Amino acid sequence: MSDAHNAPALNLGNPPPALAALLSFFAPLRPRLLFGLRLAASVSLALYITYYLELQNSFWAATTAAIVCQPNLGASLQKGRFRAIGTLVGGLMMVAMLAVFPQQRDALLFCLALWCGLCGVAVVLLRNFASYAAALSGITAVIIFADTLANPDTAFFLAVIRVGEICIGIASAGFVMVLTDFGAARRQLAGTLRGTAGQLRDGFLATLRQGGESPDLIAARRGLAGSLGLLHAQIDAAIGESSYLRSRSGNLQRMMDGLVGALVGWRNAGAHLTLHSESRTSIRDLLVPLLERLDPAQLDHAPRQLRQAAEEVVAQLETLPASDGAGRIALDATREVVCGLAGLADAILLLRERNSPRLPPPRRPFVIADPLPALLNGLRVFLAVLLTSAFWVVSAWPNGAFAIVFAAIGTLVFGSFGDKAAPLSKDYALGAAAMVGLGSLLYFGVLPGLSTFPALLAVIVLLYLPLGMLQAGSWHNVSFLGMSIAALPLLGVGNPTSYDAAAYFNLALAIVTGTVIGTLFFTILPMVPPPLRARRLIDLSLRDFRRLPRSPGATTSLRWTERLTRRAEALPVQATPEQAGSLMALLALGQAVLQLRALATDAPTGRALQHALDALAAGQVATARDALSKAVLAGAITDDPLGRRQLKARAAIDVIRDTIDLHTELLSAGAVARSPLL
Repeated sequence: MSDAHNAPALNLGNPPPALAALLSFFAPLRPRLLFGLRLAASVSLALYITYYLELQNSFWAATTAAIVCQPNLGASLQKGRFRAIGTLVGGLMMVAMLAVFPQQRDALLFCLALWCGLCGVAVVLLRNFASYAAALSGITAVIIFADTLANPDTAFFLAVIRVGEICIGIASAGFVMVLTDFGAARRQLAGTLRGTAGQLRDGFLATLRQGGESPDLIAARRGLAGSLGLLHAQIDAAIGESSYLRSRSGNLQRMMDGLVGALVGWRNAGAHLTLHSESRTSIRDLLVPLLERLDPAQLDHAPRQLRQAAEEVVAQLETLPASDGAGRIALDATREVVCGLAGLADAILLLRERNSPRLPPPRRPFVIADPLPALLNGLRVFLAVLLTSAFWVVSAWPNGAFAIVFAAIGTLVFGSFGDKAAPLSKDYALGAAAMVGLGSLLYFGVLPGLSTFPALLAVIVLLYLPLGMLQAGSWHNVSFLGMSIAALPLLGVGNPTSYDAAAYFNLALAIVTGTVIGTLFFTILPMVPPPLRARRLIDLSLRDFRRLPRSPGATTSLRWTERLTRRAEALPVQATPEQAGSLMALLALGQAVLQLRALATDAPTGRALQHALDALAAGQVATARDALSKAVLAGAITDDPLGRRQLKARAAIDVIRDTIDLHTELLSAGAVARSPLL
C-alpha cells in the first residue's frame, strides 16, 4: 500500500487557520454584501425589463427599484405595496389637475404645491408604511408634472407610462427580495418579543414581591411603554416579509392590545401597592406563586407550554377571592399581565409555525397624537415646492422642473423622521452632490464606450454593489442612499441613451438645487423641539381627559386607549421620566373614569360620583377625592352591591384616588401651562 493511502484524511469541516481568520474578518460584512447584491440585482432587472419593453425613460423604473430595495427586507416588501398605492393615487391626482388647469400654469403650480403639502401632513399623521405611501403620492405627482411640461396634451398617456415604470421597479425589487427571503425581520421580531416578555414578567413579579415599585421598576415599565413604537415598526417589517403573517396581522394587533393592557395593569397595581402598604402581604401570598410558574425562557424552546401554563393561571385567578378594591386591582393587573404573556407566546408561535388560527383584526379608530408636527411638515413641503416653482418660472430655467421634483423628495421622505430629519436631509444632499462628481466620471469616461446592454449592466452592478454595502452600514448611510437615488437620473440611462455635456450639468444643477432647497426648509421651518413636543402631548391628553366626564358617550374606552397609546409612542426620547409617567397615568385614569361611569350609571350614588368626576375634570382634585371617598363609604356603587360589578367599581375608584395622590399637580387646575397652538 502506498504512503498516500496511509496519510491522514483531510478535515474538510475545519478550514485552515488562515482561511478561518479571513472568513471571520469578513463575517460582519456578509449582510452588507447581501444587500449590495440585492440592490444591484433589483436595479439591473428593472433596467432589463424596461429595455425589453422599449420604454424611453428606463431610469425611473430602476430608480424606483433602488428606493424600494431597503436593508430591511420586510420593510422593502411592505413599502413596495404601499408605494404602488401611493403611485396610483399621485398619478390620478396629477392627471386630474392637468385636466382642470390645462392652460393655467400658476393655478396648476399652486395646486401641485398644495397637494404635496397635504401629502406632507399625511406623512406625519399616518403610521409607518401608510406614511410612506403618502410621501410617494406627492413624489409621483411632481414626477408626472415634470414629464408633461413639453406636451400637456399627452398627460394621461405619460402618466400611465410613468406609473407603469414605477410599478416595474416595485415588482423587480420585490421579486429579487422574495428570492432572498431569509426571515431576518421575523427573527428580529421574535427576539424583541422574547425580551419584552421577560421584562414584563420579571418587572411585575418584582413589584408584587416588594409590595410596590422602586425607581428602577418604574423606569423599566416606562421603557417598555416607550418601545411600543419600535415594536409596531418591527411587526410591519415582519408582515411585509411573509404573506402568511400578513393574513394574520389581526393576531399581532391583538397581541399589542394585550401588551398595552398589561402595562396599564402593572402601573395600577404598582401605584396602589406603593401607596397602601397594608395590602402587601395578602397580595404576595396569593399571586406571586402563580406568576413564578410562568418562565419566559420557555419562549426560546417551548412557547406552547408557556401558553398552556398561562391559560391555567388565568383559570386559577378567576377562583381567587377579592374582598375589596385593592384586591380587585391586583387580580385584574395579574390577569392582564398573564394574558399579555400569553399573547406574546402566541405571537412567537405565529412566527415559527404555520398553523395558528386566523383572528380578525380589531377595529381601530383613527386618532391623532398631535396635529402641530403634521401641519408644520405640510407647510414646509408646500412652501418648498411653491418657492422652487416660482424660481423656475421667474428664471425660465429649462431643467427647473427637476429641481421641483427633488425639492419634493427631500421634504417628503424625511418629514416623518422627527428630530433626525434635518441631519438626515443634509446627508442626503451631500450624497446627491457627491454623485454629481462620480456620475461625471461615468457619464463622460465610461458609458460612451459601451456598446452592449451586458456591458451597461456590468457598470451598474459595479456602481450599486459598493453603494449598497455602504448604504447598509451605519456611517452616513443616508448619503449613499442619496447617491443611489440620484445616480440613474443623472446618468440618463434610457432607451436610447444620449450624451450631452450641457444637459448633464443642467440636470445635475437641478437635482442638487432641489435637494439643497429641501434641506434648507428643515432649517427655515425646524421640527417642533422635543421639550415642547413632550409638553404638548401631555397638555393635549390632559385637555382630552377633562372632557371625559363632561361629554358622556363621546369617547369610548377603545378610542381613549388608542389615543393615549399613540401619544406614548410619539413621546420623544428626550422626555423626562416624569413626563412618560404622566401620560401612562392619564391613560389609566381615563380608563378608570370610563369604567366607573359605565358601572355606576343607575346606582343610588351615581349622582355623587358624577359630581366627583365633574370636580376632577375642573381640576378640583381635593373636592373630587373627598366625593369619591364619601361614595365608597355610602355603600352601593352599582346595582349589584355584593357582586363583581361592585368590586370593579371600587377598584376604579381606587385607581382614580391613587392617581390623584401621585399626580396632584398635574391634575390641578392651571398646573399645566397651555402650549402654543393647543
